Amino acid sequence: MSKDFDIVVAGGGVAGAVTAALLARQGRRVALVDRKRPRAPEADAEFDPRVVAISPGARNVLSAAGAWQHVPEERVGPYARMAVQADGGHVEFAASQHGLEQLGWIVEIPTLQAAAWQSLASQTGVVDIMAPAGVESFEPRTNRLGVELDNGDHIRTRLLIAADGARSRLREQAGIEVDQWHYNQHALVTHVTTERPNSGIAWQRFTEHGPLALLPLADGRSSIVWSQPTDRAQALREMDEADFLEELNAHQDSPFGQATACIHRYTLPLVRRQARQLVAGRLALLGDAARTVHPLAGQGLNLGLMDAAALAEVLEAWRPEDDPADALARYERWRLSAGTLIAGGIHAINEITTGNPLGRRAAALGFGAASALWPLRQLFVERACGLDSDSPRLARTTP
Repeated sequence: MSKDFDIVVAGGGVAGAVTAALLARQGRRVALVDRKRPRAPEADAEFDPRVVAISPGARNVLSAAGAWQHVPEERVGPYARMAVQADGGHVEFAASQHGLEQLGWIVEIPTLQAAAWQSLASQTGVVDIMAPAGVESFEPRTNRLGVELDNGDHIRTRLLIAADGARSRLREQAGIEVDQWHYNQHALVTHVTTERPNSGIAWQRFTEHGPLALLPLADGRSSIVWSQPTDRAQALREMDEADFLEELNAHQDSPFGQATACIHRYTLPLVRRQARQLVAGRLALLGDAARTVHPLAGQGLNLGLMDAAALAEVLEAWRPEDDPADALARYERWRLSAGTLIAGGIHAINEITTGNPLGRRAAALGFGAASALWPLRQLFVERACGLDSDSPRLARTTP
């Protein structure tokens, strides 16, 4: 098989599938390549431990792609309040104080991915789904790239988008270097039942071992993400349930009371990665292929969705017969700057507060200042919600 496309997106995760949908809605000939097709969780299935916090700006991008409309409401945990604690310091944000419906939504990654793929179904004739398949290699040709798939197919494209994850093969093939910081931390994740249901608060505390978050699920439980030294995280994973809950409760004083039960626990290694460039010729990096960040602020997927919206925005006026260099250069400047700023801020907070009583005290003082200074609060909310002036137009536009 040999086909010509305007754009090929390699990687059908949430960010990749949303990118394909947004570009197809511009009338592009788009192909999405992934090694497998996602399956939506059954309506009565246990909530997957892999959840993300979706900001209002990111939800706007999902809606513009036609994906949010396919997310079942009964699997979404909205939160209108966010509370953060450190060493006696406390700051709380309420959506209503900033003219917002919610500050965010907790959603399972498999549910979001399935919804994004459902949005592609309405793009029949515009988006070619190539799955199961993967991009084996690519090479420059006159005004396009030749792409070889691992199923033996050969296709041609004017632009190739690498949305193939943190260990991106396409990034490696393009010779793009990556800076990495190994935190020697793992994130322990599970869902917990508490004495009182979580009715819509994203609660986080900076403990001496690392940040601990309790995030609302649609059924009133909380999804926890507890970043801490690797050995300790793995020990907590292996504890019996009673001992784990005792340790958890010793480090959390959330408004939901004591944790009384949990599902199976998982640990995930934490590594910060930053590609030194986002563009190489007609290849552009997006999402985790561009950078990965510490989970304490819940910005990982949100950054990837902002990449998708930014790429769609800079390509609006691009004609496939033209060189995309100017548009891609704008994308690279924009998203490299924005991603580095956010990732760097998250990195600094984690480094200052983990295992450092003085750092947690400084954070507490900062929370006090944030509570007292309204312009600072507003700026924080706009940035965290993806609604500030540097966010893509789709993120700032409510459908």
